[in-house]
Amino acid sequence: MKEPGLQNLDLTKLVPKMTDSDKKSQGRRTIADAFMKDAQREATPWRSRADFAFEAVYLYALAALGDLADGYEHPDARVLTAAAEELELTADQIGPALEYLEHRYDPAKPDNGSAYRVLISIAKILGAEG
Repeated sequence: MKEPGLQNLDLTKLVPKMTDSDKKSQGRRTIADAFMKDAQREATPWRSRADFAFEAVYLYALAALGDLADGYEHPDARVLTAAAEELELTADQIGPALEYLEHRYDPAKPDNGSAYRVLISIAKILGAEG
C-alpha cells in the first residue's frame, strides 16, 4: 500500500504575520541579547558590565512594551515601570534598575560588581518573558 505524501501546507495561515511592532520588539531583543553577552565577559570592568546589563534590561523592557515603546527618550524610567506593570513584576524586582538609572553617571558611586549582579538577574527575568 502506498503511503500518502506530505500535503502542500500553506504555512502562512499557520504562522501569524509579524507586524512592524513585532519586528521592532524582536530587533530590540536581539540587541539586548548582545548586551547580555557583553555584560558577562569577565575581562570587562564591573562598571561597564553593569552598563551593558542595564542596556539589556532597558531593551528587554522596550521589547515588552511593543507599540507602547515608541516615543520614549532613552533612557526613561517610565519604560522600566511600564514594562514592570505589563509583565507583572514587583517594585522590588524592577527597583534596582530604576536606582541604577538614577545614579548611572554618578562618578562617586563606584561599582564593585553588586549593581551588575542585580541588573543581570533583572535582565534574565525580562529576557525570559519574551
